[in-house]
Amino acid sequence: MANYTDWNQALIDYFIKGTPHGTKIYLSVDEDVIERIGYHFGHLPTSGTWVDDFCTAVRRKVIFEGQVNLQHLKGRDSQGLPKGVAFLCATILAASQMAQEEKISETNYFKRLQEILALPGFARPLGMKFGNEAEEPLWREWNRWLMERRFLPSAQRGRGGSTTYINYPISQSLLRRTDKDKLRKLFQEKQWQAEWDAQTLFAHVRREAGGFGIHLKDLLTENKQRHEAIVEALHQVYEQWKAQGCPTADKNNYYSWSRHLFCGLYRAEDPFLGQVDYYLYPKQQRGRSLESVEVKQRDNTQSLREERPGWYFPLEYSVNANELENGAKYQIIFPDDLNYLILPARDFWILIPDPENPDSGAYASWEAPSLGTQFILLCKQELLSDIQRLQDEHLLKSSCTPQPIFNNSGWVELQQCMVVSQAWDGVFIKNQTLKYALQPSVKLSISLSGGLRVPKIGAWLLNHSPQITIFGFYSTAELKVTRLSDNQTLLESSQTTNTSITLDFAHPGDYLIEAIFAGESSQRLVKIVDWNYLEIEKYVHREVMPINSVYHIFGSVIEQSC
Repeated sequence: MANYTDWNQALIDYFIKGTPHGTKIYLSVDEDVIERIGYHFGHLPTSGTWVDDFCTAVRRKVIFEGQVNLQHLKGRDSQGLPKGVAFLCATILAASQMAQEEKISETNYFKRLQEILALPGFARPLGMKFGNEAEEPLWREWNRWLMERRFLPSAQRGRGGSTTYINYPISQSLLRRTDKDKLRKLFQEKQWQAEWDAQTLFAHVRREAGGFGIHLKDLLTENKQRHEAIVEALHQVYEQWKAQGCPTADKNNYYSWSRHLFCGLYRAEDPFLGQVDYYLYPKQQRGRSLESVEVKQRDNTQSLREERPGWYFPLEYSVNANELENGAKYQIIFPDDLNYLILPARDFWILIPDPENPDSGAYASWEAPSLGTQFILLCKQELLSDIQRLQDEHLLKSSCTPQPIFNNSGWVELQQCMVVSQAWDGVFIKNQTLKYALQPSVKLSISLSGGLRVPKIGAWLLNHSPQITIFGFYSTAELKVTRLSDNQTLLESSQTTNTSITLDFAHPGDYLIEAIFAGESSQRLVKIVDWNYLEIEKYVHREVMPINSVYHIFGSVIEQSC
């Protein structure tokens, strides 16, 4: 049987592996997640199901003489991991089991937590005192650990009253058990089996939102703060369902992972000739550690190497017009439980500057563009009428005319695009998927620019910190800067939006920047390092360009050909 420590580490890995830096992390735990993690321990459960084994491991760790004792779960273990995550996941499992239409209350929640802990009663378990002496320190430790590793936390206490502390687990539960059952039923009824990426699937599911219950409908249409997490969660359910052979909703197999990897696009532009090429940009599978992946592209087998968390390096050959138009599948040679690397068939792609180095000139489909971010829209010409409508309504702007990408392909680029308004609800266009992708899900965002960046670690050098800009549809917002090492607030003031300010970070360390207005907030992490933190990088040949038959350019170095 896996013990508490095994579960604690496995759960942390599940939510962190393959996840890009800057992602807001939700510990969205349910029976599916527990069974999938347990299956990969390499042995059978001892108590019937992996959920039973997990609950038993948690009970043995926290129950003493019929009461809950969490004192020994505070802090971190010998590997530097927060010790309380597995217990927190047990509380989230309780939240996920609440029926869809059930009113959120202490009784509903604690009834299920008591069942998981095998304790009697319907109220807060004995030993779990109300207030910050019980589970709240575990949540704070988890949030701090995430920020130290450049992830954003999502767990937060309620606004007072009986839900003050149970809001922590409830805020983590994205798709409840009944939500997933309804989604699988929808997939089966619609006979959806297309190789859609997450954004395309979301657009299809959102059109069916009227037939869902209150909780799921709210997640799809109203809950903007959790939009990106919901999009990923929906896609995971869909891919798992397909991997099982598209069964009916009541015949679910928890163990299956998606049998495919998906890829976005990476844009490269020749600085001398102005030639633009797009390359396959494979995404890592979240929650799963894949030591080696080999993909066949045009008779050439390539090993995928991690470029950054969440992404592999772009593949060697550029995408041609046919692949862009119709999508494509590329056979995965290894491992055996993966079938294809998939380039989805789409009508458009949104490409943003590199979040790690916006001044590099690189653009790719890393994430949705944040407010104030100029992006490139790669689309079919047939969407230009929709785009013109958005521009006429002053929702979107672009600084140039569409530029063709391939000869006679029907694909064009619009550069320096930016979303400039939040008033999208009353505007209708033919391609609703485009509208869902461009319509801002938040009203505030934080941009960091300038300063001296340290490559690969997302940091800035001391005394050369970035400029901070709060982009938003409000005239002002509250700006708060907190040093994570001692939770000290360095700045808390009202700032004008869409105007950059310079803040002097006097000491190296990790800082949390928050922008807040009317109950909505945005967060960014800043790491400041001393010059002694720098290391000399090894010289690596990149961007090989022949000058003539004798010489090549490797970055800033000219070398003679062999």
